[in-house]
Amino acid sequence: MKMSYPFSFMRNDIIKIDGSFGEGGGQILRTALSLSAITKKPFEIYNIRASRKTPGLSPQHLQAVNATAQICNAEVIGNQLRSTDLKFYPGEIQAGTYHFNIGTAGSVSLVLQTIFYPLSLADKPSLITIIGGTHVTHSPCIDYLTQQWLYFLKKIGFDAAIKTLRAGFYPRGGGEVSVRINPASLQHPLRIDDRGKFIKVKGLSTISNLDINIAQRQQLQAKKRLLEYGIPHEISVEEMPAIGKGTMLLLVGKFEHSQCCYFSLGAIGKRAETVADEACNEFFHFLKTKGIIDEYLADQLIIPLALTKGSSLFITPRITQHLLTNIDVVKLFLPVSIDVSGNLSEEGFVKIEHLA
Repeated sequence: MKMSYPFSFMRNDIIKIDGSFGEGGGQILRTALSLSAITKKPFEIYNIRASRKTPGLSPQHLQAVNATAQICNAEVIGNQLRSTDLKFYPGEIQAGTYHFNIGTAGSVSLVLQTIFYPLSLADKPSLITIIGGTHVTHSPCIDYLTQQWLYFLKKIGFDAAIKTLRAGFYPRGGGEVSVRINPASLQHPLRIDDRGKFIKVKGLSTISNLDINIAQRQQLQAKKRLLEYGIPHEISVEEMPAIGKGTMLLLVGKFEHSQCCYFSLGAIGKRAETVADEACNEFFHFLKTKGIIDEYLADQLIIPLALTKGSSLFITPRITQHLLTNIDVVKLFLPVSIDVSGNLSEEGFVKIEHLA
């Protein structure tokens, strides 16, 4: 897919980004922050989340900005709540012990992903604590990161361990995550053109501060749906410590050469069976495609694979606008060729080649 985008370099070599382009969300900012810290290229972003109901920097986005600034000694202009314009001048990345508190149920996972890659390229390990939302809508839950994201990052050459000390569901938040990030050895591009034979589904049904029967109902419904297709599975039930109340069902589909992951969160008035059905339906859709990894991981792997020497290839079950937007931000900072073959909302190939 070849399209023209409203990105450019200013004469003083500051990358200028229209934050309302494409998907228009916070990922544009987060990707720019990560790669600015890594490449030492300053950037300016305007129209931040301009099309959202509440435009500009939310507490979660502001924490991502300030956290990245802290780990690379950056100078920042415009890092205020609801700011729609920001300038970021990175310095040297410093490994260390850091503590970040979002202050709301804003996504811990998204803040972690922003600072993860710069700290992975530091010369010493870092210990990170982040407090906020671990299981909130419109972001990968922390279990997705540990079960899926980190699984593939380790194949590429990243080295980290994530421990959830306390879950944080919307709207209370208050979750706490501890992360050890070791220096990476980026020597293994990801080249998978066939996911291989299906093995089984490993699932997790959890609750916090609710009747265990809710988690059991989620488990039972997921098992019922999977048995309809004769799919072998193991689904465990757990209670997670948390300040607020919440539920989740997560499914990891394991194949001979790859795996996918889908999850659903509970909400007030949402039946346990509905939570299970949502995760199962996404998994069943994946099975009907030739997808190698799920569509959510597809855009999350663009940064690490763009940093890795060699050529990577995978099939996504659905090309998303989120993926395409993230690709074009990455191209601003790194010498990389990224080709997507397929139509929006349909399955397609993604090929990534580091050019340096």
